[in-house]
Parts: sequence; structure tokens; C-alpha cells
Amino acid sequence: MVRDLVDDRLMRSVQLWAAVAATDEYAAATSVMAFVGCKGEPDTDGLFARLAADGKRLLLPRVQDGEIVVCAGSGPMAVSRFGVSEPTGPALALSEVGYVLVPGLAFTADGYRLGYGGGFYDRFLPRLTVANAGVCFTEQLVDALPTDAHDVPVQRVISA
Repeated sequence: MVRDLVDDRLMRSVQLWAAVAATDEYAAATSVMAFVGCKGEPDTDGLFARLAADGKRLLLPRVQDGEIVVCAGSGPMAVSRFGVSEPTGPALALSEVGYVLVPGLAFTADGYRLGYGGGFYDRFLPRLTVANAGVCFTEQLVDALPTDAHDVPVQRVISA
């Protein structure tokens, strides 16, 4: 994976979260649904610290019965069958979400993403009425990706 070649991941992650924080969508949100960075993804510790400093509530996804559910990011965590850290607390209403940051392996300028193949975000994003953004390192931006009718693009892509 090209993102595994990013040797200044921590610094670039800080730059990425600064770019996210500069958006109107972030400014307007009281809660942000993010993810716990793993496998070469941007380091999310800086994002979580920024959210706390900005007085925003951190929400995290958990895959339950094949679907993403929203959970508080402040409770206990466990490693899922996918090898990612997920919250173990109760599911929250979708109305709790103010802004969604979406991870991916690759993104196009028009918002199409290559995920991990489960289609979880493709099914989740249409259930929301709030803004979303794909977040990645610039090396993950590509000209085109194979897409299917069920693929749901993110509204914008933010990279560093």
C-alpha cells in the first residue's frame, strides 16, 4: 500500500487534522464521528486531542450485524474481528452525529473511495443528513477507481 510508504505519518496527520479543523463543516459540528487510525492510516491521536480542546464530542464507528453503528468515543474499546479498535458501549442515534470523517485506502478528487471491501460506509453514509469528508495522505489520491452502482462517494476529500 502506498500509504505504508509515508515516513512522516505523524507530522502529516497533524497537518491533516488542521486542514479538517479549518473547514466550515468542522466548525459547525458539535460532534465528529471519526475512526481509530490503524494499518498506515493517519494517526488519530492528534485529532482526538483537537476535538477535546475544541469542545467537540468524539464518536466512533462499530460494525454490528454487518452495519456501522455510532458509539461514544470515550468508553471502553475492543479489537474487532477486522483487527481495528472499536467502542464497546451502546449504540447511539444517528442524530448524534454532526460531521463524519471517513478513512480509505485511496480516494479520487470527486470523492470515490477504495475501502476494505465490506461496503460499510457505502451503506452508512446515505443514512445521514450531515456533512462528511474522506481523509487521507496525498499519496492516496488517485485519478480513477473502479466503481459500482452501490458505491457512495464522500462529499469532499481532505488530504495532507
